[in-house]
Amino acid sequence: MIHANTYGSGAKFLGRQGNVWPGGGSVAAKKIFVNNDNVAAFTCLKCEKTNILDVFGYKSVNKPVKMICQCACGHTNSFFLERRRFRRRRANLPGVCAFGKEKIKRLIVVKDLSRGGLRLRLQSVPKIKPKIGDKVFLAFYLDDEQKTLLTQKAVVKNISMPYMGVEFCFRPLGNAFDKAVGNYMLY
Repeated sequence: MIHANTYGSGAKFLGRQGNVWPGGGSVAAKKIFVNNDNVAAFTCLKCEKTNILDVFGYKSVNKPVKMICQCACGHTNSFFLERRRFRRRRANLPGVCAFGKEKIKRLIVVKDLSRGGLRLRLQSVPKIKPKIGDKVFLAFYLDDEQKTLLTQKAVVKNISMPYMGVEFCFRPLGNAFDKAVGNYMLY
């Protein structure tokens, strides 16, 4: 078993046992994100105190990790450690994509979005299907107050028709696209 350390917050790490919670039973869990220093913060659902965990021991684990910790107030909190580079937000955003030599436009719905990429659903499965590594041009509207139109080139990373996962092509951090997506993640 790998241990996590708490930083003087009074929280206790109760552990992880495969896919079963210590003590048995089922506990509702939410995601918390691990930063580049292998530190994760969770907010107690009862007292709303933020607790910090050093999760260095989980650095090499490449699958979701169920964890359970007890806050200083005594409340037991459960969560999944999320190791993605960017936080992901569920969405239901209309748009279009174009891929292939013909650049035929296809209607899409963006199902989740992050600063690094997105998952989309094609409204109809094309005869000529995209392949992993193909370049795709995306255009979609955010559901923010301004109904911001975003356009971006991306690379197909995974396919499970009618869904595709894409990673945005290189763009300078802080450009208009990056700012719009960053603000949307806070919205």
